[in-house]
Amino acid sequence: MNNPFYKPNDFPTSAEKNELWKNINHSLPNTSKANMQFHWKSFWIGNAAAILLIFASIGMYQTGMGLLTPTPSDQDQVYRGLNAATQQLDEVAPSLIKQAGSRSRPSMESTLSAIREIDRLIAEIKNEILVNGITPSKKKSLNRLYATKLDFYKELLLINREQS
Repeated sequence: MNNPFYKPNDFPTSAEKNELWKNINHSLPNTSKANMQFHWKSFWIGNAAAILLIFASIGMYQTGMGLLTPTPSDQDQVYRGLNAATQQLDEVAPSLIKQAGSRSRPSMESTLSAIREIDRLIAEIKNEILVNGITPSKKKSLNRLYATKLDFYKELLLINREQS
């Protein structure tokens, strides 16, 4: 040890160090393993707290996932159902036109083109709702467009039925 404040004779010798540590060891309480007690109450409380923290974390994760993936509203479910129904009718429409007679085919084709225009308007309103949010007037317009679209499909089906 190179210390400018202390001289070499100020430091304890090896024998003095050993004697010093013996005195320190005698003054310390005996902490051997045989005397060490295990505190069972703390152990069980700690484990119970850990289990509660795990369940709370799982609950928070589940709740957080629910917030990130919102459940669809009733109106969304209605629109999904209408989309599914109109998609199926859309698949049937070309075969209905093929089956139609030459006299009613132009009427059915114009009805189908009107349905395509309604689809375009529905998509436009949906994009507007995504960007700016839904308002009562947008909701009403969307409902009217779906109703008109279904009326046109009904007209296609009735024209086909009259041909049969």
